[in-house]
Amino acid sequence: MPQAGDEHAVDQQRDEIVQRLGDREALQPVIAELAAAGYYAYLTVDEMSRWTVASDTEFGRVDVRIGADGFDLDVWDTSPGLFWEEEDDRRREALERLARVSLPAVARGVLDVGQRAWWDEGDHGVGVRVHYELPFSSLEQIAAIARRQLEVLNDTIALLEQRLVE
Repeated sequence: MPQAGDEHAVDQQRDEIVQRLGDREALQPVIAELAAAGYYAYLTVDEMSRWTVASDTEFGRVDVRIGADGFDLDVWDTSPGLFWEEEDDRRREALERLARVSLPAVARGVLDVGQRAWWDEGDHGVGVRVHYELPFSSLEQIAAIARRQLEVLNDTIALLEQRLVE
């Protein structure tokens, strides 16, 4: 039986639960934690056919999956219409093309490890995904961690947009 404060034993115990129950059932406590913090969280399957807890908020999106050694937490969003105020369609398209071409170089100077940026064609703006690996023992803090990382995400998007329009 794990001792209080023995994080490795708790992680090992949760690993055994995941192996026994599978990812879908192992993610149920994540839904409960996010819901208790006021998030609307639901279980879905991602583009790689992995069970994922998803939550769409006004500040961005949160995805949680079972990773190799704990939870994989992704916060991500796109900022629509970076140049929508531009009335001339040709000029707006030229500005978007310049931003799309410049974004990789700008992102290299701004993004940290675990962060990725892209130009979203559908939203006509910058998208950013921030990935974190969390131990199973962080379950009770997962909503607070997600909230903090959504703030980081939005600050990062704003910084990238600022650099693209300078």
